[in-house]
Amino acid sequence: MKSSKMSPTQRCTASLEMQQRTRKERRFDETEKDLPDFSRHNSTIASTLTISDRLWGVLAYLGKRNPLPRTISSKDTLWLLDNTAYRNEKTGHWEAESVAAMFSQDSSCPLVDAVHSIADKIQLEYHDPGYETLEKRIAPFVQDIKPGIQAEVLYKGDLRMKLGPSGHNGISSDIKALPDAHDGQIVPTFARVPKGADGVLEMRTFYAEPEGWGVISDIDDTIKITQTSDPIGILRTTFLDQPEPAPGMPELYKHIHSLIKETSAWFYLSASPYNLYPFLRGFRESHYPHGTIILRDSSWMSIKGLLTTLTLGTEDYKVDRMDKIHFWLPRRKMICIGDSTQTDPESYGEILLIDVMHVGISYRKYPQWVKVILIRKVEDIAAVGIESKNEPERFEKAFEGVPQDAWHTRRHVPYELIYWPGTPGRGEFIRLALEEGGADYTDTAHMENGMETVRAQIDSENVGDENNPPPLAPPILRHGDLLISQTPNILLYLGPRLGLVPPAEGEDGDPDALYRINGLALTALDGLSNEVHDCHHPIASSLYYEDQKEEALRRSGDFVRNRLPKFLGYFERVLKGKASGDGPWLYGGRLTYADLVLFQAIDGTRFAFRKAMSAAKTSGKYVHVFQLYDAVKDRPRIKEYLASDRRQAYSQGIYRYYEELDLTETDTPQPKGI
Repeated sequence: MKSSKMSPTQRCTASLEMQQRTRKERRFDETEKDLPDFSRHNSTIASTLTISDRLWGVLAYLGKRNPLPRTISSKDTLWLLDNTAYRNEKTGHWEAESVAAMFSQDSSCPLVDAVHSIADKIQLEYHDPGYETLEKRIAPFVQDIKPGIQAEVLYKGDLRMKLGPSGHNGISSDIKALPDAHDGQIVPTFARVPKGADGVLEMRTFYAEPEGWGVISDIDDTIKITQTSDPIGILRTTFLDQPEPAPGMPELYKHIHSLIKETSAWFYLSASPYNLYPFLRGFRESHYPHGTIILRDSSWMSIKGLLTTLTLGTEDYKVDRMDKIHFWLPRRKMICIGDSTQTDPESYGEILLIDVMHVGISYRKYPQWVKVILIRKVEDIAAVGIESKNEPERFEKAFEGVPQDAWHTRRHVPYELIYWPGTPGRGEFIRLALEEGGADYTDTAHMENGMETVRAQIDSENVGDENNPPPLAPPILRHGDLLISQTPNILLYLGPRLGLVPPAEGEDGDPDALYRINGLALTALDGLSNEVHDCHHPIASSLYYEDQKEEALRRSGDFVRNRLPKFLGYFERVLKGKASGDGPWLYGGRLTYADLVLFQAIDGTRFAFRKAMSAAKTSGKYVHVFQLYDAVKDRPRIKEYLASDRRQAYSQGIYRYYEELDLTETDTPQPKGI
């Protein structure tokens, strides 16, 4: 009886057929034929070069054996690529592959033609504000490559090393011995170039000891929306659009990073060409853990080659680069993360199998190296054939022979915040955590039927479902099938998932941190949220403020004289204590959700009791508390959020302003009859 199992060659053929089918259905060839290819133009230019220039061009093919390398000039561009240092298996000494790209600041190719060509394809008008972005991003594709160039760099700013000379494609790759450093340390290396030279003039080397964890992540449509199944989508996301993280992935990576600790090595593997390195490096720095970006060195001066590299031969390329990473760190435990749009399942599946014949090439595979494979099922792009790429049968074939507990598919599930529209209220503590964590979430406060959604949850007829009891009041968080309520309970759930608590496991893990942080958050919520609310509604929440004004005045006076100093003083003591650690944070020397809670509590209290909080700040008694407030406010994501329309203005929620309640310790009037 014949076996139904697919051979390695059959798996390879299936993945190639998938690539070809996508290209045909999306008419990649038609798009590519109209795009500029300056590699041909460069050949024409070569015929006009001087004899010495031609000689240097020929010598560049000798690579490291080039006897007459040139140096970087003031009119050149140099890119130094971040890398990972590893210990040589034979000598035990540190070394790293140092990659540099070298090209001229000028272009012998018509940049304007390239810009017009792409603009026409993506239907961008000349007067569109995005035209300037388009010109800037296309420039690296048309700058003349500089073969045979050698660059001098300063490791840690003092140890001189030479990189290159560059090959015929303008790229150099050197294995360099490096001084000692500790596991997880990041060491900078700076380019030593003449004035006028530009580019990425600093590389950062991550030191990775032989053992520990590591992550190999795809980029396009795994962590960044690229639309690799659509040629026009690729052009728009590459040359025009603001780079957009894949929904939920910054949150997932932050969570993984917190679990496998700071000494874990990260690699970002993409089929994109090196032309996109500065663009992708900036994107990675904004959203994901530090790591080495590995790109293809083909199509250096070909825009049509961008589409080809992203859609053809990606499996071979990725397997080859993972072989290289395995050579560097064979004893690390690797997590591989990809998506369903390309051949990531097939690539990662091949790495797990032993002695697999793949397109006539025998690979040495590593079943003990890759511990987990995570595949993001892409469902948020309009791609022909995306349904078939997400079929269970595809993953079963790609991972045939791989233990089922070693691979997982992940469908993105955004968070759903259910809270009253029109007031920040207690929902604001949740929003700040979601915003700082880079989470993808929806908010009923900004939905047309938001009020109805909230009321449906707390309706007296709602008895919940088979797993979730009905919530009493908002805020409510829905995440997939889970429905939870109560502000501190929601934060307890989000904290580990958004990287807003220290990791519980690992060598430096702190399994008790979550409970300490929760205690701090509860204290802030009690004293600077619940008690502030009770100042304007001291008798009953169901009564109007006007029905309890006298009691509110009395309660506010007591709060300003006694309770406010008590809680501000408490957090000042916490921030001075050893458990706070370095920096302006409450616990462990790092931002946690307790800091976000305290920030919002202070911000709301400043709105409600302006005189008292101003006096507290100028008194100098609570310096560390207000330093924390400013530090949170300056966090990039928080800063952007506070300036956006997602941040709601204070109104009739917890924090309200009544002029008669805006008291200080010294001018507190007494209510009538007191």
